[in-house]
Amino acid sequence: MVQFFLLIILVCTCAIVYLFNDRDPLSPAFLFTIGFALCAFSTVFFSERWAYEMSAEVFFVVVGGVLTFAVVSFVCLLANRQREARRQRQGKGCNERQWMLPVNKGLLVAFVVFEGIVLYWSMVVIIDTYPAENISRSIGLYNSAVKFTDEGADIFRTPLSQMRSISSMLGYVFAFYVAQSFALSKKEGRGVQMLGLLLACLLQLASANRTVAVGYIFCFVIAYFILKRKLENDSPVIGVRMVFVLICVAVLFIASFQTIAEVVQGRTTSSDSLGYLSAYIGAQLPNLDTFIQSGDVHEDSGIFGYMTFRNSIRWIGLQFAIPEFVYQYDLPFNTINGVSTGNVYTTFYAFLYDFDIAGCILLTGLMAAFSQLVYQKSKALDSGFYSGLWVILYTMVAYALILCFFSNKFYENIFTISMIYRIIYLVVIFWVIKYFSQRETKTDAHMVGRRDLWRA
Repeated sequence: MVQFFLLIILVCTCAIVYLFNDRDPLSPAFLFTIGFALCAFSTVFFSERWAYEMSAEVFFVVVGGVLTFAVVSFVCLLANRQREARRQRQGKGCNERQWMLPVNKGLLVAFVVFEGIVLYWSMVVIIDTYPAENISRSIGLYNSAVKFTDEGADIFRTPLSQMRSISSMLGYVFAFYVAQSFALSKKEGRGVQMLGLLLACLLQLASANRTVAVGYIFCFVIAYFILKRKLENDSPVIGVRMVFVLICVAVLFIASFQTIAEVVQGRTTSSDSLGYLSAYIGAQLPNLDTFIQSGDVHEDSGIFGYMTFRNSIRWIGLQFAIPEFVYQYDLPFNTINGVSTGNVYTTFYAFLYDFDIAGCILLTGLMAAFSQLVYQKSKALDSGFYSGLWVILYTMVAYALILCFFSNKFYENIFTISMIYRIIYLVVIFWVIKYFSQRETKTDAHMVGRRDLWRA
């Protein structure tokens, strides 16, 4: 079986990447490769159900893409090692724990209240726009409108649209706060931080966006390990016990994925549990195979990067009223051996669709270089107060990388115009935290000075 051979190669590549990246399971190359290894494992598991045999074309596309990512990442890693060696010789470094995000309970409560307002207002708009017998059904109708029409995303007007964007970024900030709390073993403000994280997750679930809600949890996990490793002088912090816990959590979440879709988000599914799971993990490779074997027949839109850069193109179309720039993804639903395999094709589908194999190599290499540079900056924690921002940015990048087996998450979510706005929102949030924390520090210093004066 070709797919079994692919699985063996990807598992071996994971091990090699792990060793060559200083035994670092958080490195971009490891996360990118392990995502495809997981997908290949699922493909092997469900092959009999689909009566599927992988083609040589898909095999070489996946292996070539993974190896391209690994090689480019390693080259960037070597360059960074030389730069770090020069910095150490020059005596440059970061002061201990300047990266810590100050905990201002009053400000955190204000953030939580803001999230609550945005969640309530969003639900009112969704229910008014898509009335149904219950809330989850309204959410389901909204989800269908967002995915399959051009109207769904436009129901939130100014200022709610901007407030929702800020609230979405607050979810990452709260995830970082919770990670920092556990890494430092400090319970100060943890309750408020976890409440803020919960409200952010609820907003995404109410918006039929499980992916971002899971992204917050992923942000917490990655940020925790980055901070913990820094506190322990860059020594590995992911032991066998922790790996076991993470696997158990992942299995429980995957097992409940269909239930979340049906109960919380009002989605109706005709597949059994295994069929539903296979469409999300594993079916991407047979779907990509179907696309390649069809001879890549699709109408030429005349738009550069039609599938790869669709989100940025759509943003331009909405902002400048260019109708031909506002379109849906060309992702037809597939059925193999009478089993629905969904409409996701891995990240390589978009690359091949727009730029053929040469574009696949170039875009994969660009993705690897950018991800490695962001990771090196984030784990250094050398940007003072704004170090946490780099960590959050990398958690978003890492989440996109591990989901590249699923779809074109990197160029849909990271390499976009919308990402610039997200970073701006994050910078503003960090600036607000810094401003009020400094103000609180000055106030405390002033009160101490007054007490000392009275004692004198």
